[in-house]
Amino acid sequence: MNPHGSVRAPWSRPDPRLLWLDLGRALGPAVPVGVTAFAARDRLNLQAAITLGTVLAALAAIAVAGLVRHSTTRYRVTAERVELRSGLVLRRHRSVPRDRVRSIDLTADPLRRIAGLAAVRIGTGQGGEGKGLVLDGIRREAALLLRAELLGRTAPAGSAITELRPAWIRYALLSSWSLLIGLAPFGVFFRVLDAVGVRPDEVGFLGELWALVVATHPAAVAAAAVAVVLSIGLAGTLLLYVESWWDFRLTREPDRTLSVRRGLLTTRSVSLEERRLHGAELAEPLPLRWGGGARVSAVATGLGEGESAVLLPPAPRAEAHRVAAAVLAGSASRPPAGDAPPAGEAAAAESAAPAGGSASGEGPPPTLMPLAAHPRAALRRRVVLAIWPPVLLALLPAGLAAWWSGFPGLLWTAGAVLLPAALLLARDAYRSLGHGLHGPYLVTRYGTARRRTVALRRTAIIGWTVGRSPFQRRSGLLTLTATTAAGRGAYAVRDVSVAEGLAFAEEAVPGLLAPFVR
Repeated sequence: MNPHGSVRAPWSRPDPRLLWLDLGRALGPAVPVGVTAFAARDRLNLQAAITLGTVLAALAAIAVAGLVRHSTTRYRVTAERVELRSGLVLRRHRSVPRDRVRSIDLTADPLRRIAGLAAVRIGTGQGGEGKGLVLDGIRREAALLLRAELLGRTAPAGSAITELRPAWIRYALLSSWSLLIGLAPFGVFFRVLDAVGVRPDEVGFLGELWALVVATHPAAVAAAAVAVVLSIGLAGTLLLYVESWWDFRLTREPDRTLSVRRGLLTTRSVSLEERRLHGAELAEPLPLRWGGGARVSAVATGLGEGESAVLLPPAPRAEAHRVAAAVLAGSASRPPAGDAPPAGEAAAAESAAPAGGSASGEGPPPTLMPLAAHPRAALRRRVVLAIWPPVLLALLPAGLAAWWSGFPGLLWTAGAVLLPAALLLARDAYRSLGHGLHGPYLVTRYGTARRRTVALRRTAIIGWTVGRSPFQRRSGLLTLTATTAAGRGAYAVRDVSVAEGLAFAEEAVPGLLAPFVR
């Protein structure tokens, strides 16, 4: 590898240790599978034999594919481009201009860490064929030097914005994924039984467990099942949080680059230029919001699909607002990136910024600023949307019970029980709505199951989309969507009155919407 080389820089190949890791990962599981198949060869039925044979064939194919991939992969880094060649039958030659590099993500799973290797993901902030390159099997020291070279890093260390505190681990218990994680082991277990042709009643302890369930009161069975699933789910979310965010540290490097390092078993290191940062998003899923927590993500052009944009894991809400303010304050003084609006539009938007605050520390952080309330028609719209599912859930069983005497009529009470909860969620969704301008930033907030507060740099807005459904037209509402080249690319101001929404769009980015409004 020759990061300083010319166009004639030599081609390099992945470190040979990567090949041995790939072969071990593929052939390692084949040993116990093969031993099991040989030991039970006289008792295997046809379905089990086919399943085990398919597994062994798949593992062998993976090993061969790894060998071919390693022997045909070459890469080089020149003064102008990063190039990658791969493939045996279908040859691929991909390259990324160095001036299009937006982020560098270093990852190393436990085996790569033991071998001293890392995978370097070079992001361009684009999708499809232009989404970047992955250079795997590079020595850890060489990967760090490559990242510094491609990002123009001038100093090895920077100042810390925040780092993980042990008390934050409690927020893992508020994950909305706990239920699914708790159910996953049972689904996998029964799927494996089906794959090898074994019925659940043929497993001794399952038959005894089923007999115990039948002899127990249904309420006790339901309570025990919920307790077991939640216990597994909560333990799983705790382990996942620790593995993902161990040793988390967010730093600002001297060259105005944000660097995120995290991971226990698999370490990840992401670097993002501040000039590519166009805002921050504070997300509060409902369980996390009840517990006083939030998480922060970047709105940036340097992160493509599948690349992490998280700047802060689930943490106290006050810390999330502080981190968002610190990140925005650092990026507000940066000149717009090459894919930002032209300088004339940028200057117009900056000059239109109100004098009452900025992202540089004057006044409250953008994510904490008071926001304009939305019309009462937005509340009526959410109440109507919340009422009809419980009403339908109540009327349908009641009608079936009236038509067929054997149908359990008490099921209609489920709708009556859910109605108050639905109305409370509708009220919360309305109270979460808000929008405003804070210096160079547009701020919008919406959502109840996952409330999102987005502070978006106004110079990053390249267009507006005005949407009005038939129900919105009857209520005099519209939804404004700011289109950007950053992150998801679109951020909405939902259910605002027509006059207020158009005036807000014109004030946020003067002249952008004017040609389309009478």
